[in-house]
Amino acid sequence: MFVPTVRRHGVSLPAGVQPFLLAFAGVAAVVVAWAVFTASPVSNDTAYPAVPVVNAAEVRSVAYISPGDQADRLFVRRIDDEGPGSLVATFPGPFNIHARGLASPLGDSVAVLSVSPSTLPFAKLTVVELPSGATRESSEAFDYLSPIAWSGDGTRFAARRSRPLDDAGRAAITVYEVLAGSAVTREVADFASAFEVAPVGYSMDGERLFIVVVDQAGSALWVERAGRVQRLATLSPGRTRDWSLSPDGARLAFIDILGAGERTYAGRSLVIATGGLVNEVAAGNQLGAAWFPGSHVPQFGGPGGSVQLSDQPPGAAYIIPVQWSPDGSTLVATIYSASSDREGSPLLSIELVTPERRTRLSSEEGAAFLGWVRDLR
Repeated sequence: MFVPTVRRHGVSLPAGVQPFLLAFAGVAAVVVAWAVFTASPVSNDTAYPAVPVVNAAEVRSVAYISPGDQADRLFVRRIDDEGPGSLVATFPGPFNIHARGLASPLGDSVAVLSVSPSTLPFAKLTVVELPSGATRESSEAFDYLSPIAWSGDGTRFAARRSRPLDDAGRAAITVYEVLAGSAVTREVADFASAFEVAPVGYSMDGERLFIVVVDQAGSALWVERAGRVQRLATLSPGRTRDWSLSPDGARLAFIDILGAGERTYAGRSLVIATGGLVNEVAAGNQLGAAWFPGSHVPQFGGPGGSVQLSDQPPGAAYIIPVQWSPDGSTLVATIYSASSDREGSPLLSIELVTPERRTRLSSEEGAAFLGWVRDLR
């Protein structure tokens, strides 16, 4: 019997010391973020709303979609429970197109995109309250594969909708903001001739929405604030992917898709206040990005990533981090195995990974992780 672990940057710490350091890091993050934002060009008398603090002890459950032949089911289960958990809501899943979405940072609601024959080629957006399961639907239609980006206080989120492609494969893409409490939707930004537009998150005060735009000029970070949209920083002269905004809204981690060289995918991070780019040193390709609670350094997966499985020989499998639990004890990740199925494709599974064990998200094939949420009981 082998014992799987996750290798991280840094040294191992006694368990009793970790909570103290995590709390200290959280306070430090708030102080640093405050300094960054007060240096921004805003009025000195601006009063920022307090961002609710997540009680890590209460957010110990995962929300996920279990796909079905006729309908997809949204389950919530504690990570230490057996079985599928509690059924919260169901969504149509025709043509093998299954519901997907993202939980709010506070773990009290989930934004879900689902497809039905009446919505094609777009998706319906539904906000599901937890633990009640009450739902609200937006009157707008969205891209099925739209990224979803929540504000830190969980009151709103952003998603996108595309219009027809031009001859070069570029689309006009609109970004909308949705109020979680009412599903009321408003347009906040519009981009023409873009290959990709992805809302990635909000500043700590919730006043600025950050959006990545990939077009013929490369990849850039844009910001929307009070109806004004402007270009903020260059990420790469080419395409990028796997964008992940730090919880304090101060840094953006991403994967730069390289055109030549020994690596095809390289991890980078942008310091938003300065526009400075940080290159992550790695011997191989990096994929996926996640933030350990309280850390200012992103973690990348892939064969050359900083997060690795120690229960596997080199090259046997690699990990793509998705999201750490608020207490930092468990990582949800996609595991790619070098072994293959009958079609020759690498095997993959979504798992909950701790230093002691690995557990599949669900026994159902094709289950999709939505996020960490509050316990239902």
